[in-house]
Amino acid sequence: MSEDENTYVRDHNARADPMFTLGAITVAALRDILADLPGDAVVVVAGDGADCSPLADVEEGWYFPAVGDSAPLGRDAEGNIHEAGPGDLYAVLLRPTR
Repeated sequence: MSEDENTYVRDHNARADPMFTLGAITVAALRDILADLPGDAVVVVAGDGADCSPLADVEEGWYFPAVGDSAPLGRDAEGNIHEAGPGDLYAVLLRPTR
């Protein structure tokens, strides 16, 4: 399914509180930002301060901005499936190596 056909993300996230998405970068914006950068550059996930780590994995999932946590799409390690609520965002999670 193309991104134009998949309206689930757009429809679900459109119902989220705009304060949770204010200043957030979308996948489309990230593609534009990375388009002109060297392909062999290492991507590093940087937190506040000196906490940095190379990017290890990218996955789709649910992000809970009110608590700063996430859940996978589909079944988790215990076999449970997260039912998305109004405060949850469908997101791309960038996982650091540590």
